[in-house]
Amino acid sequence: MASNDSENMMKQAQHIWSMLDDLSAQNPEAYRKFIDKHLTEGKEAMKPPEPHMCVQTVIKQQTNDEQLFINIMDWPRIPAPKNDEDPIPTLGGPLLKVSDDDGSTVTVVPVAFSSKILQEYGIDSCLMEEQRLLINLAIDYIEDQNKVTLSRHFVVLPKSTQFKGPIAKSKDALLKKVSGQDTEFCSKLGDVEKSLGPLATGCKDALLTDLSSIVSQDSAGNNTEHYNPAGSQPELRLPGDKARSAVKLIEEVNSTETRLVRPDCTTNVVGDDLSKQLLICIHLPGVSSVSECSLEVSNDDLYLLVPNRYELILPFPEQVVALCDKHSAKFSKRTAVLTLTIPIAG
Repeated sequence: MASNDSENMMKQAQHIWSMLDDLSAQNPEAYRKFIDKHLTEGKEAMKPPEPHMCVQTVIKQQTNDEQLFINIMDWPRIPAPKNDEDPIPTLGGPLLKVSDDDGSTVTVVPVAFSSKILQEYGIDSCLMEEQRLLINLAIDYIEDQNKVTLSRHFVVLPKSTQFKGPIAKSKDALLKKVSGQDTEFCSKLGDVEKSLGPLATGCKDALLTDLSSIVSQDSAGNNTEHYNPAGSQPELRLPGDKARSAVKLIEEVNSTETRLVRPDCTTNVVGDDLSKQLLICIHLPGVSSVSECSLEVSNDDLYLLVPNRYELILPFPEQVVALCDKHSAKFSKRTAVLTLTIPIAG
């Protein structure tokens, strides 16, 4: 399969390079502008992911929980949401067991976001709650892709520790996710590039980016993973849009009994002694509007129901008396998170 993909891509590459060769002969100035433009865009698009911040949590297991470090990466190749209503595109790799600087073995997983998103919600964000939502989005992705359960109690490591383990391992894991080209093809394409002379030097990366969309269309329906900047693919998981197999969909349609799931949530007491508040964040993947939720809040607990999806009965922490008549709720379509702020009696 890989060999056939390489042959098809070589034919596409040769066709594109043939057209460029004709353009070079007929209009050298236009050819030079085209090459310069693609060199600039290609270099930006082909930049590797870079470490941004590191988050420490644990993988929940039946016996001993396992420590996990999330290497959150900044990658211009990941598209930013077009507007505030759009979900945040996310790309991640597998769990990796690597050697840390001190020689110990640690488990890491890379997760990449666009530069724009990390500028707003990353390590330097002044909106701590938005930063927490972004990290929880990364956790959602990791759980979905790796079939594990992670703790929602995490720690953002200091800026001096942007990553754990060899960063090259995390970069390679992400690059493999978007690479539709094997070593043999890249070598052949490099030979084609050289044969076109000095004006084409450096264009291989830009061409690979263009070809990726072609291959994504050609290989739709098989299991080969490719990156398509203009479309959608299995690796880019949007909040509230988890992958579902055909079997699962059939089960949901034909089942006479729907099993409700307890959604993940976090509870924190914030504020000073004079104005304490109970801050509750409930993660509801698949929910697109607060109108889908039925919520009841009392002085000592809350009940949430999303028909055919979620049910949550959440007792409030001991010695907390919530002023339920003054609570406020906000639902983020981007992260599929319902945030409740409830004043606490002094």
